[in-house]
This record gives sequence, structure tokens and C-alpha cells, in this order.
Amino acid sequence: MAAIRAFLAVELGDAMRAAAADVARQLRGRAGSERVRFVRAENLHVTLAFLGDVDPARAVEVAQRVRGETAALAPFELRLGALHAFPDERRARVVALGLEPEAPLAALAAAVGRGIAAAGLPGEDRPFHAHLTLARIDAGRFPDAAGLTPAPAPMTLREVVLYRSQLGPGGSQYTPLERIPLGGNQSPQSQP
Repeated sequence: MAAIRAFLAVELGDAMRAAAADVARQLRGRAGSERVRFVRAENLHVTLAFLGDVDPARAVEVAQRVRGETAALAPFELRLGALHAFPDERRARVVALGLEPEAPLAALAAAVGRGIAAAGLPGEDRPFHAHLTLARIDAGRFPDAAGLTPAPAPMTLREVVLYRSQLGPGGSQYTPLERIPLGGNQSPQSQP
């Protein structure tokens, strides 16, 4: 089979997706937003690890290894945090919302990283920063975000999702391939 482009991420709950999309909608009308490419609401997610192009069988192995690593992690509540830029406002490339609390999300990303390494694939080469990407900036400064504060929109994070990413003329399309529960209390659900 041909390689697939894949990543592991947190799928947003409906309230969190709506709150994040609302911040993006408000930001669209602000000064400086004309050079910003916004992520479509249906594509909003929290990336834990990008795998790149992998053989589908390897992707299934990664999911199994990640399942083993997340079995000891309990579900936890996640909330939206403040709006910010990466790497900073003067050299902004990404407009993102923070996520709180960061510690359990960082522990989850580390568990995912261990699962990827156990499957023999290279992990991320940069430290994990808990964030939800709203937009990418082609060039220039961070748009005027004064006064924009998202509703916290809490959700209980219960699983990691292995996604397939297919690039197309209308942008990327993300398809869930496997859902990996925290706490290891569900049976595997894969759709290769």
C-alpha cells in the first residue's frame, strides 16, 4: 500500500471547537488579518505528533504502541487559554490559543512520543508547546488581538486520534483512522 500522511492529535469537543472558531471569526475583521490564512473550523485540532508519510501498517503499529503508553493516563479536563503568536508577535508565523492545564497535555504528548519511538519512528525534534493553531501568517506581524479572550469551553480529553491528512485543492482533509483511549479502557477501533 502507498504511504499515508499521518499525525496524532486531540479532537476538539463541540463547545471548544465553536469557541475557537468564534475567536478566529472575530480576528478576521481585525487590522493585520489580511495576510493570515485561517484554519477551517472542521480542521481545528491539537497536534501531539506529526508522523509524516508512513506505511499504513506502520501507522497501525504506532497506534498500538501509543495505546500501550496512554493506558496509564487518566482522562482530564482541558480548557482554552489566551491568544498568542509563535514564535513571538514580531516574527509571528502562527496564531494560536493556549490550552490549560499544560502539564497533563505535555504528559500525554510525551506518552505519544514514547509510543512513536517504540514503533521505531523518529519523534518530534522540538519541545511540545500546548496550543491550538487558528491561523498561519504568511509574512508580517501578529494581527490586532486586543480584547479577544476565548470562552474556556472545557472538555474532557478521553482519547488521542490517529489521523490521515490528505492534501487537496480546497485544503487538507483529516480522516480519523484510529481512536486511542486514555486509561486503555476501550477496544481498538481502526479504519485503515
